[in-house]
Amino acid sequence: MNFLFSSIGRKIQIAISGLFFAIFLFFHLLNNLVLFAGEEAFNQMVSFLESIKPIIRIMEFTLLGMLLIHIINAFITSYQNKKASSGKYAVSAKPMTASLNSRTMLVSGVIILSFFIIHLRFLWYTFQITKDHNYFQILLQNKIGYLGHLPTALFYIIAIFFISFHLKHGFLSSFKSLGFQPKLIKGPLAILAFFFWAIIPMLFILIIICIQTGYIN
Repeated sequence: MNFLFSSIGRKIQIAISGLFFAIFLFFHLLNNLVLFAGEEAFNQMVSFLESIKPIIRIMEFTLLGMLLIHIINAFITSYQNKKASSGKYAVSAKPMTASLNSRTMLVSGVIILSFFIIHLRFLWYTFQITKDHNYFQILLQNKIGYLGHLPTALFYIIAIFFISFHLKHGFLSSFKSLGFQPKLIKGPLAILAFFFWAIIPMLFILIIICIQTGYIN
């Protein structure tokens, strides 16, 4: 138990919860790509997910738990690092060679959390209470909080860029924290990381652009 709350233990918790969310993003993308198949196909897909709601609820609570683990440990680790580097003889709180992603992980994390809250407040909540079951049109409506609304769409795109930056640093760092060999991290895992931090966000942005341009309608 003491190891779990040690510096290394917290990094491992951040790594596992972060990888869990990366996998979730992949499956969430697959669901969203159904939008290209048209209104009927998307509504049928969401209706199927509604039909297995108990399983989906378990997954949602698991995601919530992972989110809390990730956020709490990230804040504690960031605080401890700043505290450790603010000693009398500390030259700098962060090495000058640290990447932009590394130095802005906490800031990007806060922006991403805000994005999740907005996403849940409008899209997820509306999907839960709607009696119309036309989920396709709900998603595309031109109202604040939905993807047919230009300012909302722009906010989503900005947030997705931050998610991409967060993943770029966090994905490989997770494998380092879990003790993977450098050869793997610089080889096959680097390719896998590129898929998660570049390809997946790009496809999410493509979906939003297609909605805004009317290609998905």
